Amino acid sequence: MLKNVIENYLSSIREVDFFGPFKKLLEGLGYFDIHLLHGPTEFGKDIIAKKQDGESKSQYCFQIKVGDINLNKFLREIKPQLLEIITNKISHPNFDKSIPQEIVFVTTGNIKPPATASFQEFNQFLNSKFGMGSIQTWEKSKIISDFYNIGIEPFFELHNSPDFVERFFDLFSKIKNGEQITSFDITSYSDYWLKLDLDNYTNKLQVWFEGYFFSKLLFETKNYYESVLFIIALCRVLIKNNLFDDDSILLYQSIKENIDAFCLDFTNSLKNNRDVTLFGGGVFSIFAYPILCSRTLELLSLRMLLFEEIEKDQTELFGQILNEKGAYRPISDNYAITIFFIAQALLKFDKKEDLKKYVNNCTVWICDRYQEHGLSPIGYAPQDEYEQIMSERLTGLKYLEMKTSFASAIISDICAYLGDSNFYSVIANDLRAVEIIPEYYHINNNDTLYDYEKVVSQSDYDFNLELTDDYTAYIKFRRKKFEIHMGNKKLLLLSFLLRDRYFPQIFFNKK
Repeated sequence: MLKNVIENYLSSIREVDFFGPFKKLLEGLGYFDIHLLHGPTEFGKDIIAKKQDGESKSQYCFQIKVGDINLNKFLREIKPQLLEIITNKISHPNFDKSIPQEIVFVTTGNIKPPATASFQEFNQFLNSKFGMGSIQTWEKSKIISDFYNIGIEPFFELHNSPDFVERFFDLFSKIKNGEQITSFDITSYSDYWLKLDLDNYTNKLQVWFEGYFFSKLLFETKNYYESVLFIIALCRVLIKNNLFDDDSILLYQSIKENIDAFCLDFTNSLKNNRDVTLFGGGVFSIFAYPILCSRTLELLSLRMLLFEEIEKDQTELFGQILNEKGAYRPISDNYAITIFFIAQALLKFDKKEDLKKYVNNCTVWICDRYQEHGLSPIGYAPQDEYEQIMSERLTGLKYLEMKTSFASAIISDICAYLGDSNFYSVIANDLRAVEIIPEYYHINNNDTLYDYEKVVSQSDYDFNLELTDDYTAYIKFRRKKFEIHMGNKKLLLLSFLLRDRYFPQIFFNKK
């Protein structure tokens, strides 16, 4: 059954999603000094690595493609790149031209006739022209066998860890059956990664395999938001183990390609049928609409904050969705962090007036909710979020009588940062009028940066207007006793996955 899972993983994976797990596989096969070169200056070499065989050492160059290889693809795309490997020795400072060179062509599919014959003729040409041996080919069957025998099967320990296997296939079946997967499901599933010793090669390979495997399944079903979450769950464990920087370019690229695919698909859907795309159908469209708006803006904000270049149609889509009513109607505090991401994106492009309008609209919505029962807190399941809102209108539904609000804390920080005392006073008065108590989440030590355990919440019962005169005083009482030595991009990734991970003293810091 595990081999079927691996075959499914390889069947339609994109190149960018294959490089990371393949690098870890090479480690298990005894290769070292491994470097990813994929890009405009790769000169045909996607990955280079070395391997020691007895007394001799060889320099390996891997050219990687996904899917089956037909004759047209071989002649137009693969053959020129293989020739580039042979004739151009420029690639990387660690590329050693003084030792024997081996070239390996890797495909997650199979080389189909008549491409097989053309490849054979190409090897004969290389032998006669350059006096070199044949290019090795690793096809689907070998990749499946290596993944299975080198790392996957030992990790699963079918007879010793049935609970793990049950958890893996339970999530696999839920995704395949189209069941809703939340950020908390993904966080909970990947929490055990944090407990693994990633100095152990098998553990490292499995973390990469699972992260990209489930991300790929979700991408195929157009669950782009959840697909990004799984890549970020992988980032989380790598950051904690100080392994993120080695593969950060690859991980960021995976996030970027997922978001770009979502934007293209979503934009085309809007053009074809706006109402169906935004509102869907059925009684639950009232909830689907604001969730779709929030998640779209979160993905676009993440795209803007992680990368300097952004496509024009993506900025246009951001502006279009920001003007939707659903954009400023978070249905629970699970989407409070959405407000933070949108604010950071607008501040990056110096759109403070747009930010004020957005914050004002969010405040009106939140105050309306807190005139009744309030919004559900972080951690509520979707069904419970819906019942909390619907309980204002329908009796018999379960709800909490909420007064604290994480969203209002973020809104207050944004207003204080903007430095407009009149605007802050208007927003603060609205929040005070319905007796909302801002709620903050404290990270008390670096070990709790990565999960929900031991995170302390605090309600600001002394919320008052005087604090607007000095922003540093406003957040001083909740500043941590330890310093977070981590780049802003890594903190953004943690905030995207963990819905209470919020760092006002870093992102809203005034010099």
